[in-house]
Amino acid sequence: MIRHLAQIQCDAQAAPSQLLLLAQERPDGSWHVYDLGDRPTIDYPQDELPAATLVLVHLDQQQQPIALQEATDWLLNVVKHHLTPGIITPEFVQQEREKIEAWRQEITAQSQDFTRRQLELEVRREQLEALEQKLPQS
Repeated sequence: MIRHLAQIQCDAQAAPSQLLLLAQERPDGSWHVYDLGDRPTIDYPQDELPAATLVLVHLDQQQQPIALQEATDWLLNVVKHHLTPGIITPEFVQQEREKIEAWRQEITAQSQDFTRRQLELEVRREQLEALEQKLPQS
């Protein structure tokens, strides 16, 4: 079940309404925003919400809507928790920088360990080849 932010599109000439997909939630909780010219639409036969309403829609594997909810409260919550003054403080930024630096150091250490192990394996392989050459040929 994949969650999307969508906008209801109603066309008087088209029988079913459509959902214009604006963004898709990724498994890690981040969101991919579709480019303006690359926004897919899905038929959605409903008449309970007006055109241009923003909704959260859950799609199944066949890209069919299985759950829909109006997105105003969700969007206001995002704004409240991520975009209001005081949320992103200098202390918050410093904490995030420290996390990034710790991750960088951890990755560097893992990379160095991996390189060391590769070199050890290469030395062992060369030693085995040298021993094989010294063995009497049968």
